[in-house]
Amino acid sequence: MSAGTLARGLLAWAVSTVLACAVLHRAFALRIDRDHPSAVVASVWAGGKVVARAVLDSKVDRAPALDAAMQAHPGAMRVDESIVGEGLLWVRPETVFSLSLVAGHDGLAATFDGRTEYLTPDDLLSLQVYEKGIAVPGLGFATGVDVPVVFAALSERFGVSALDLIERARFRRIRTVRSPHSLQAPRVTAETMTKGDVRAAAVAAAEFLARGVDADGKFRYMVDAPGNRTLSGYDWPRHAGATYFLAQMSALTGDPAIVQAALRAANRLRERGLTDCGDHRCVGSDAVTDLGSTALCVIAFVEVARSHLDTSYASIVPSLASFLRSQQRPDGEFMHLYDRNARRPLDVQFLYFSGEASLALSRAHSLLGDPRDLEAASRSLAYLVGPAWSFFGSRYYFGEEHWTCQAMDDLWDRAPDMGALDFCTRWSAFNRKLQLGGADSPFDADGAFGLGPLLVPRLTPAGSRTEAAIATLDAMRRAGLDAREQAALDRQIRRSLALLIRHQFLPGPVHLLADAEAVRGAVPGSEVDWQLRIDYTQHMGSALVRWLSIAKSE
Repeated sequence: MSAGTLARGLLAWAVSTVLACAVLHRAFALRIDRDHPSAVVASVWAGGKVVARAVLDSKVDRAPALDAAMQAHPGAMRVDESIVGEGLLWVRPETVFSLSLVAGHDGLAATFDGRTEYLTPDDLLSLQVYEKGIAVPGLGFATGVDVPVVFAALSERFGVSALDLIERARFRRIRTVRSPHSLQAPRVTAETMTKGDVRAAAVAAAEFLARGVDADGKFRYMVDAPGNRTLSGYDWPRHAGATYFLAQMSALTGDPAIVQAALRAANRLRERGLTDCGDHRCVGSDAVTDLGSTALCVIAFVEVARSHLDTSYASIVPSLASFLRSQQRPDGEFMHLYDRNARRPLDVQFLYFSGEASLALSRAHSLLGDPRDLEAASRSLAYLVGPAWSFFGSRYYFGEEHWTCQAMDDLWDRAPDMGALDFCTRWSAFNRKLQLGGADSPFDADGAFGLGPLLVPRLTPAGSRTEAAIATLDAMRRAGLDAREQAALDRQIRRSLALLIRHQFLPGPVHLLADAEAVRGAVPGSEVDWQLRIDYTQHMGSALVRWLSIAKSE
């Protein structure tokens, strides 16, 4: 092929690509006009459900059905969603449909036999279909809308099958603006956040978890917020982590309800979680137990004991710490599983467990003074910040091994490790590069961590990474490191804490919640994923408590 032919071919490709993009943009892009909405979908919500709806020309229009519903349902709320943009929407192939809606902002209109029905963003949030469509293997999350649930909702509205709708209906994407615009408490930012804001958020988080601890000490492990439904699932590591946070808040507030919830949860861990692993005590009920369950149990029991909620828990710590030490290899790394039937450890590793064990042994030493715990914790930390990662993609470094930096800070006064502090400083700086700004995303994401503007940022990483960042800042201050680096990290922390407070249910979008008070104080999975798992709230809460502890000196 001659150079001329190649050049002409490339030019033709470039021109056709530009034209195709222009055509697609013209056909599918939304023309947003906030000042002149094409219609207003006015809904009356009661108990998290729509009890009346009317499509109006403007927000000032009245509809008798809406007024009657407000009178018939005490406590009902009218919410207007103004349609400020419309565009084409393809429902085939299903993947294209699933990825066509901006989560939390876009809904859809379907017209069938001359009748139009709307699924607004509030409808889709109530159904919890955003970020539920297409699973991303290996990364543990999904994106796009859950198409079958969307069509099930439309089929119920029209009284026809989903296939009829796909074949005969006309679909449009709609962008709406909700009024009232904010149903949350006043917006908290990094600049306006106060110690009072942080303390109030921490108390609300603890109260949410405490309300969910039953008489037998079991947490409401996972809750579907819109319907206030308890979902299936449970595990000991997250139970122990939530117990740890309640113990922290018990010491901070002395609130009897929080104290009693912490003690019930700790007692369940003691009475039902402990078992034998060879010659030691550990946590788990299966034939193969994991290191993380025992490590977090130690952290929780130490907190219960040193907070003087119940000092008897200190007597359980030595055997658990002995189990952790028995799982440590000569190089400092831990073996993360133990086969109880074979009475031997299994030398495999997972995220988090080694950092948790290092922190647990450090806490055990601070409570009881066994030098073996200090030595094991220090060796583990040295391994985690050295041989455990050898390149950018190593699982401990690129993954959010946030417990490591908490262990580094906890050990600082007894076994300072400048290499570990350098690691955590660089790890925090790396996270700062991933921290989203207000203009980086269509979502309320300032302070979140993400890889781009298209995915809704998860909130849990903001909590867990900020726990580690606060620990790093604390150690940096004590080591007297560069003030400019401290200021940058402090700014990073404040942005993430403000983000978490903004998304905490205080009280949240009350019109979409069957029982807003039952979930008050909880932290959802994301801006649009309102499953409430206990560790989401625990990580945020522990970060808030840690920030309050270092903010006392400011």
